[in-house]
Amino acid sequence: MYIKGIKYGREYTISITMNKTAKELSITSPSRLHLGFYGFDDSYGYKYGSMGLAINAYKTSLSIKKSKIFSSNLPKKFTTPILKYLKLKKVSSNFEINLLSQPPSHIGLGSGSQLSLCLGKSILTHLDIKASISDIARIYDRGERSGTGIRIFERGGFVVDACKKANMLPETMFNSKFPSKWKIILINDNQLKGASGEKEVKFFNKNIKLSRQYKAELSHIALRGILPSVIYKDFDNFSKNISEFQRITSLFYKDKQKGIFLSPDISNIMEYIGNYDNLGMGQSSWGPMSYIFVESSLHAKELISIIQNKFNVYNNLTFKIASSWNSGYKISYK
Repeated sequence: MYIKGIKYGREYTISITMNKTAKELSITSPSRLHLGFYGFDDSYGYKYGSMGLAINAYKTSLSIKKSKIFSSNLPKKFTTPILKYLKLKKVSSNFEINLLSQPPSHIGLGSGSQLSLCLGKSILTHLDIKASISDIARIYDRGERSGTGIRIFERGGFVVDACKKANMLPETMFNSKFPSKWKIILINDNQLKGASGEKEVKFFNKNIKLSRQYKAELSHIALRGILPSVIYKDFDNFSKNISEFQRITSLFYKDKQKGIFLSPDISNIMEYIGNYDNLGMGQSSWGPMSYIFVESSLHAKELISIIQNKFNVYNNLTFKIASSWNSGYKISYK
């Protein structure tokens, strides 16, 4: 059985063979840090262009197994698109979905994209429906601006997408394993949430005013500083360039937050440790999740100890040490 469809101006074909064996399938995917856009306007024919990193903290995980009727503990906004798709194609939805773990939403970890892709991939795999990750992303209308979450789900590692072409998913321009010895300190302010939904759409639909020099500088830093430092595993240059990239990026959001960081408490911490060492610091997407790149696990533990001793009144903050996740989603059977 073959299914044909058109979305984002592209035709795709999906082959379906129903799986008659009863198995419970589990799927797990990494979270992603959104390291920023190196372009916003379409001066060169394409818009946006972003960088992202897969991390092994705050994983998304769910399971699926056969059932007499459809049942799920997920919100309908995630199940509805794929169920409509199956109904349209006259494919049975007699299975049970259980969400096992998920990052907090709207803190900068791309939880919506990861859950959508996990759900779509698990259901289609359970039903022996062959479809690409891009096909699943189209079912959920993902990739409106950034393509990093899609490719991080599929491949993991450090991703730079090739900007956005109208009516197409952002393609991947660069994908590389990220040095596993480097660690990331994740700092979250549990009292805050980042922008999402209509607020985010309105922000990107308006004309973002920033000098041509700053806009050009982001591309230069990404191409001549960040990408080479990942390839050469050059921590000093990576940390220096990612921090500068974040400083300039924050100027785009100055109407929404006062500085680089949404959280005033995180901002105070980053200002304090800024002169402490050569660290790569920034905020993922709209935040409040922020990060500090350090060169080793020992350095990460020492730095957290220093921060917690100095800022022990900040009870609203949580700290995690994460590593890069250099592969994509993982599927297992019970």
